[in-house]
Amino acid sequence: MKRRNFILFFVLSFVLYLILVFRLFYLQVLKGNYYKDLSKRNYIRRRIIYSQRGDILDRHYKKLAYDVPEYAIFLDPKIMQEKEVVEQTLKNLREIFGIEISTQSLLDKYNSIEPVLIKKLADQSEIDAFYNNSYRLPGVFINTIPKRFYPMGEECAHIIGYVGYPTKKQLEVYKDRISHQSLVGRQGLEKALEESLQGAVGAEELIVNAVGKVVGVYKQTNPKRGNTVVLTVDSRIQKIAYEVFKESGHKAGAILILKADSGEVLALVSYPSYDPNKIYQMWDEYQKDPLNPLFNRTLQAYYPPGSVIKVGLAVGLLQQGVSIKEGVVCKGSFPLGNRVFYCWKRDGHGWVNLKTAIRDSCDVYFYHYCYYKLGPRKMESILRQFSFGESVPFELPNSSGILPNPEWKRKNKKEPWYGGDTVNMSIGQGHLKATLLQQCLMVMGIVNDGVIYRPTLIKEVRDPNGRLIWKNKKVVYKVVKAPPEYFAIVREAMRDVVRSGTGLLANSPMAEIAGKTGTAQVAAISARRKTLPYRLRDHAWFVGFYPYRNPHFIIGVLVEHGGSGGGVAAPIARRIIERIQMEGIHKEFT
Repeated sequence: MKRRNFILFFVLSFVLYLILVFRLFYLQVLKGNYYKDLSKRNYIRRRIIYSQRGDILDRHYKKLAYDVPEYAIFLDPKIMQEKEVVEQTLKNLREIFGIEISTQSLLDKYNSIEPVLIKKLADQSEIDAFYNNSYRLPGVFINTIPKRFYPMGEECAHIIGYVGYPTKKQLEVYKDRISHQSLVGRQGLEKALEESLQGAVGAEELIVNAVGKVVGVYKQTNPKRGNTVVLTVDSRIQKIAYEVFKESGHKAGAILILKADSGEVLALVSYPSYDPNKIYQMWDEYQKDPLNPLFNRTLQAYYPPGSVIKVGLAVGLLQQGVSIKEGVVCKGSFPLGNRVFYCWKRDGHGWVNLKTAIRDSCDVYFYHYCYYKLGPRKMESILRQFSFGESVPFELPNSSGILPNPEWKRKNKKEPWYGGDTVNMSIGQGHLKATLLQQCLMVMGIVNDGVIYRPTLIKEVRDPNGRLIWKNKKVVYKVVKAPPEYFAIVREAMRDVVRSGTGLLANSPMAEIAGKTGTAQVAAISARRKTLPYRLRDHAWFVGFYPYRNPHFIIGVLVEHGGSGGGVAAPIARRIIERIQMEGIHKEFT
């Protein structure tokens, strides 16, 4: 019995010995070179150290965009060659985090160099879950990646824009500065100032042991942070402008506020807006919204400028020798050939001169004098001097609008220029189209006796240590050559617009506001119809300046399909100005 047990024990031991020998032979001889190479390849793990994108600040150094760290787990690409280990790791990830990842999806992302992003960790509990189970996740490691945060959200979206991950082309262009999880500008100043805001990634080459635990650092290159960009925007004024428009209840529109003596943009609002913090979560909703919140109405949309254009044409009439002592009798209509063109006031304004025609927005006055004194060529010339018909040099893309002339109409409409085209153009209708930016620059020229400064959003750029490396200077963009008294006449008429004319609802006991209203007709159907569909309603304009005697601010308000400029846009401008006054912000600009 004992002998039999001994033999059985001996046989079993011998079998186990043979299994061990064959296993060692398999590992050391047959697979020896494989595991030797694998050991060498796994010895060093490369980890990207992502750089911080530069901050974007307002004119008082309040943060408008900055990076916050976000934790994520990655899979070391070198482990992809071990199929069994990868499959077990994926199984453990499913148990720990509840995420389904197929081996094939990993292979699709695998490029043998860059770690593969597995999951962004939502909170501290998920971070703890990783560290508590890291021994079950060989080749998986945690890293911080940048996340952009916009504290003003939708209030400042059309200025700042948003970021996203780089395309293959961008990875090639910025190959020494960015990696797959870097953030690059997609829209707004984030895109326009990419070169300044983008930093440069660093890297660590880490020594890891057999189970993937880091035991040392072999080599490290530190990341470089991007430059800080300081804007001309005043976040308080920006917030006021956005809130006032939103509270007005109108569906769509735009507001622009400029510093009159420099062209600095203090506020730029396009409504409706979007939240850049949620841009990708809400992308489909934004794309399907018929009001198109991603579209920048302040810069890229162009509309008939309506009667606001009359202040620029008035300067042209004065240049042609028209006196404020002469005028016409407005009976509510202007016959031309076999057509009749009506004034907005069908029963007429009676006798009007240039100043009262601006105050009361008399169409017949401008029909008469623009047709007989200016014509299409001279109207085009004066309006081009005021920046119409061309894209304005600016940090963000903007439309050129349409400044028609006989050649333009022949080319684009295949028709000759008629007298009716001149008449329509004289009141900002017909083929003439302008942006809110262009309208505001025209008023800036009137305020500054013909000088128009190049608009800008950038005040200065500082390096990561706060040292000033570039400071913006005001630049003259256009000069409308006319005697200062001509501009003074128009400014006085614009003050009368608010005191007793079509802009009476912009009048305020808190500030001397001057401006010009405009009601831009969209369809030939009468705007007086109460049941007119939204898309056929007139656009409402108000563009002005304040204080009247020493202007610091140019303000433009557009309400898309809002109706009357005097009834809708003018009170919005007044409410914005009154809030600036009440909060004492205006004192900083005197």
